[in-house]
Amino acid sequence: VHGVFVGAASVLTNGSLYGRIGTAMVCLMANHHHKPVLCCCETYKFTDESWLNSLTSNEEADPDQLLDVAHSPLADWRSMEHLTLLNMQYDLTPPDYIDMIITEVGMIPPTSVPVIIREYHLAVADH
Repeated sequence: VHGVFVGAASVLTNGSLYGRIGTAMVCLMANHHHKPVLCCCETYKFTDESWLNSLTSNEEADPDQLLDVAHSPLADWRSMEHLTLLNMQYDLTPPDYIDMIITEVGMIPPTSVPVIIREYHLAVADH
């Protein structure tokens, strides 16, 4: 493996990547092994929001999708008083794990996301 390409549902103003669950782990491992991570994302997905975690605004799917109910020791998890399964759909990747974001305006580092957001909003406001 020479590098990693990932997609994004959104890129936040601090350069964090909001993507499908597992993206953060892949980027963390690539960073640990000194492999470049490139994110492909259009600028219309850039947002001026900033989150500290992926729990505040996330989609959940059916928890039963997480396990093979017929053969799992958790088959009757709904009857276990102190257990709740969450099937989160997205996670948040810190900008430290992203080397470049590939957009229709070129390749930019995560630190340049606020500039793109500012310039895009100015261009939209002018029209």
